[in-house]
Amino acid sequence: MKRLFKVTIWLLVMFSSFNTAALTAEQFNQICQSTPGDCGNNGTLQAYVGGALDLLATLNEQTNYLDKLYCKQSKQLFDVAAIIGFIQTHSNESQQQNAMLLMVRYFEQNGGCKDNE
Repeated sequence: MKRLFKVTIWLLVMFSSFNTAALTAEQFNQICQSTPGDCGNNGTLQAYVGGALDLLATLNEQTNYLDKLYCKQSKQLFDVAAIIGFIQTHSNESQQQNAMLLMVRYFEQNGGCKDNE
């Protein structure tokens, strides 16, 4: 587990050292639209969402920071195709917003925590 955490930190440092911009909701939607068939089957978007899920899982295991963001079992909630569909559906609301913020909203709306309050 420590190795995974170190690799995650290394990847974050490596990618943040380049002058890159975050993927916007509009860009995410453009990738979806360029995909023949179901957007949830796009390998690039699956990797994008999957990497973010790995990071969230690692963050939660290390700090329990996200306990109030999602309460359902990770296996049930970490459905990459469902997350891609959610981001695609909501990408027109704020096209210049970071696409990962829509992923956070997915967890807020579908995480099941409101049921436990």
